[in-house]
Amino acid sequence: MSGYRFSLTPTLICLGLLAACGPNPSQRPFTPGALEPLRLMDAAAAAGYIAGEMQTDIPASLRPRLPFNTLPYNDSLLNVLRDKYDLRGVIAGAQDEWQAQLMLNHWVHTRITNGTPTSEPQNALEILDLAAQGKQFWCSYYAITYTQCALALGWQARKLGLDRYHPEEEGKGSRHHGATEVWSNRFRKWIYIDPQSDLHFEKDGVPLSAWEIRGEWLKDKGLGVEHVVGVPPDTLRKNPAVVWWDLKAEDETSLFFWLFYTDEFSTWEKDSPSKFLFPQDSANAGLTWYQGGAEGKSRLHTGYLNDLFLKTDRLEDVYWTVGVTEAALAGTAKGRLSLSLDSYCPDLDYYEVNLDGQGWKRVEDPANVIWPLNKGASSLALRTINRAGGAGPETTARMLLK
Repeated sequence: MSGYRFSLTPTLICLGLLAACGPNPSQRPFTPGALEPLRLMDAAAAAGYIAGEMQTDIPASLRPRLPFNTLPYNDSLLNVLRDKYDLRGVIAGAQDEWQAQLMLNHWVHTRITNGTPTSEPQNALEILDLAAQGKQFWCSYYAITYTQCALALGWQARKLGLDRYHPEEEGKGSRHHGATEVWSNRFRKWIYIDPQSDLHFEKDGVPLSAWEIRGEWLKDKGLGVEHVVGVPPDTLRKNPAVVWWDLKAEDETSLFFWLFYTDEFSTWEKDSPSKFLFPQDSANAGLTWYQGGAEGKSRLHTGYLNDLFLKTDRLEDVYWTVGVTEAALAGTAKGRLSLSLDSYCPDLDYYEVNLDGQGWKRVEDPANVIWPLNKGASSLALRTINRAGGAGPETTARMLLK
């Protein structure tokens, strides 16, 4: 997330927030929104004040151009899933959202036994019911279960497919895998979650997205990536950590060369209700993704065969932001500013505003939020609240006025 501080000499200073200064430069940082500092300084002047110092964290909400569907929080399947398996109880005692997301990861990992499926459940509820009867499942079933349980708890999540690079002649080279990404309000980005292995990846203590892990593999074969199993404080760092990884000469971060992202909620790709978002860059452009086929031979990936791949070279089509509040200047008057709010936030319920640290209050009209200004420090904080009661990342501004 971009952050700025202004003084009387207009020097931009990066505040070093996690999403902007993340470990993989190939994942684009958030960009400032319409209410950038110089514009805010001019608005304060129009309201009768001189801004001596300013700190802002007012980003632009990143939106996909490509369609992506998600199950709403009040979907009947999610309602039953949430209540039958007491998902709120699963994360009870979590210190924060990130720990809760890892507690859910561990819970899914322990509820399902890894193995070759003998049944074809179509959603998390059916998977968990059959797993309780002793049925075994492989990676995609874990991913579907985590994704839908996360949605039932009010966290945006999506299933993804991944694989190492291997030419067509390497018939046994495919290690095709299914996993999940979940949106983190704490880290203000998507984070890779592997419930089959109770696993996530970090660099310098910051959890990584699948695309960031891919960037680390392309840069130096994942040398600086930590493979983290479990829930803090009881985590274990080990490599390999993927339960089935069998390539001793290759780091398991190679698994992230090929990636697609999907909103499919059924198990089988042939029944997928939507396309597979397939990001392209200079590393994979012109290459073809193969899967392991019969008799040790390769075949084209299902995404080609069933016309499911939807290619994009615009990373925001895959890595959009969730619940980030945009603020634009709607007007000025003596002693006050008027702001309009917007956000890309599935399950948005309402916005909240905190003026001068006086506490959060519900915004009644997002098109006309009044910010009263005063001599001295004037501050503003904004956030989204979704239907699960979850608060999105905070948008903030603080000015010292004369």
